[in-house]
Amino acid sequence: MESIRVRPYTTADYPLICELDAPLFSGMGGPVLFRHIEELFPSLFFIAENPDGKIIGYILGGIHLDDAATGKLIRIGVVPNYQRMECGTKLTETLFSTMKRRGVAAVHLTVAETNIQAIAFYQKIGFTQKERIQNYFYPDTARLVLWKTL
Repeated sequence: MESIRVRPYTTADYPLICELDAPLFSGMGGPVLFRHIEELFPSLFFIAENPDGKIIGYILGGIHLDDAATGKLIRIGVVPNYQRMECGTKLTETLFSTMKRRGVAAVHLTVAETNIQAIAFYQKIGFTQKERIQNYFYPDTARLVLWKTL
């Protein structure tokens, strides 16, 4: 298996991340989200590259402003050819180790209840479902809330 490298995001990555994100999260505001994370949580934004230096994934994290012990996995995106090849695992390990060094004790995320592949991944890395929220983002679209202790 190829070696996947995880590194911090830089502003120069922005157009490539937008391009990578478009087919993964169509209509979910990636370009705006990336700029906000770049400004609010730059040390919690990581890029995954293949051995040729091509960007194949990213992860966005945040820390609650009113509770520095609680983090959030905001979004993770991996191109289909690198899914199930440890890219997501390497990205989450990097994010969670960075959060832990900053005093974060637990991380949560939301995921569409229909996204079976993502739910299986999150459970594999230690997340458990705590609740289901109807109409979280959109009418008639429920999200599951998952938590993990670091």
